[in-house]
Amino acid sequence: MQRHWPWTRLVAGLDARRLLALVGICWSGSAALAFDPLSGDYSRDHPLDVRIVSYNHHGDFIETPSKDAAFNRILTALDPDVICFQEFSNAVSESDVANRLDSILPISGGSWQIHFGLLGGIRTVIASRFPLTMTRIDTIPASSTRGVTIALADLPDPDYDRDVYLLGVHLKCCGDPGGSEDASRQDSADAIANWLGDARGVSRPSGDNVVLPADTPMINLGDFNLVGGPQPENTLITGNIQDEGTYGPDVKGDWDASDMTDLHPTDPFTGDDFTWQGSYSYPPSRLDRFFYTDSVVTVANSFILNTDTMTPAALSAAGLQATDTLPDYSSDHLPLAMDLRLSTVPECTGAPDCDDGLFCNGAETCDADGHCQPGTSVDCDDGVGCTVDSCNEGTDSCDNSADDAYCDNGLYCDGQEICDPLLDCRPDTFPCASDHWCYEDGDQCIAHGSGDSEPDGDVDLVDFAAFQRCFEALAGPDCHAANLTGTNGLIDLQDFAEFQAAFTGP
Repeated sequence: MQRHWPWTRLVAGLDARRLLALVGICWSGSAALAFDPLSGDYSRDHPLDVRIVSYNHHGDFIETPSKDAAFNRILTALDPDVICFQEFSNAVSESDVANRLDSILPISGGSWQIHFGLLGGIRTVIASRFPLTMTRIDTIPASSTRGVTIALADLPDPDYDRDVYLLGVHLKCCGDPGGSEDASRQDSADAIANWLGDARGVSRPSGDNVVLPADTPMINLGDFNLVGGPQPENTLITGNIQDEGTYGPDVKGDWDASDMTDLHPTDPFTGDDFTWQGSYSYPPSRLDRFFYTDSVVTVANSFILNTDTMTPAALSAAGLQATDTLPDYSSDHLPLAMDLRLSTVPECTGAPDCDDGLFCNGAETCDADGHCQPGTSVDCDDGVGCTVDSCNEGTDSCDNSADDAYCDNGLYCDGQEICDPLLDCRPDTFPCASDHWCYEDGDQCIAHGSGDSEPDGDVDLVDFAAFQRCFEALAGPDCHAANLTGTNGLIDLQDFAEFQAAFTGP
């Protein structure tokens, strides 16, 4: 950890966007940043969150000029503080990597720090905005393919009370459970488990080869190629070492003697967790991982960047193109990111510092630890079942709009129900005139019958015979004339009384 880091050096460690965001929080009292990838906003929730990215670039970053534009857009959108790259060839130098990152993600008054790992055909590289110390290219005892690229990211003291210890890997590819490739991955997992235990002060047969301040966050990241049996992954998480003769007995990796945590970031647009995009022979899979000590650090956000699944609006906001992360344009792996919440600078001192300017998501608050907490969304439910309730951001109020459709019972003859915004659904008036009756089957208003069923202008015995046939029947098409009152659509005694009054003779 750096013991003296004045404000001018902190400024040098931040790009212009993050510096302006930090100044905005400190001086304007407005927390303007909001991680919202679905809208294309990948900014940190707090400008001092440390963003760590793992990216297997398939050997194409820097070495394939035709892919430069896509890589530039990807890295600009990610805006990382630390990157663990996999698959640089021997043709690329540390200065090549530093110069390229300086051109894409310039640091005011400074340069990106680069640590090259062990060359095993290709190598893993750690790049950092912060100084890198305690660098190594492998553990003791040695691991396996390409070693373990190790460094301590030395964070500025005024803003962070801890540094971050990084173990970058690119384990052996391919193979079947129990095969030689799986055995190589197991050796690497055993070596990493032993080294994590050593780093946190557990006595190991291999000696005390690394000393870290207590509670230093440790991140094991990279392309793990966990495609064989389950044991290498189990060892990376639980510290269940298989070759104890070489690497010592089982040992937990986290500072509280618990398992390491597999972060498991996902694509915010789909929820997918694959980081390798697959091939004609194999489906997409989660080859790239973050294993970390969750007892001593909080992950504010994490995500996988896949431009192929982003909406056009999100792509435009992020400055990306839909093809950028496809294999033909950049890499067959997708970059994954985690934001560490390590800053000792309070995010807020009061609720006004947390106000996002929105009404409908409720009033944000500042907790006792100086962190902004989200508000409770405004409840616009008015308790009336037939109103459409919504929150209106433009007027900072609730809208409760009456909708008669919620009241419709599907019947015609009891009238069209209406929505009263205070009293809920109310019945309407009878839909027919007073001298008509309502016929539900046809949604019709039909004039009361006259008793003259023939019709010939009088009500006689022929009409009486017709009335008798319809008596106690529904007033269907053949009995309309007999429905003289229309009160219920049934030919009954009320109708007979009216028929008698209308009867003119034989």
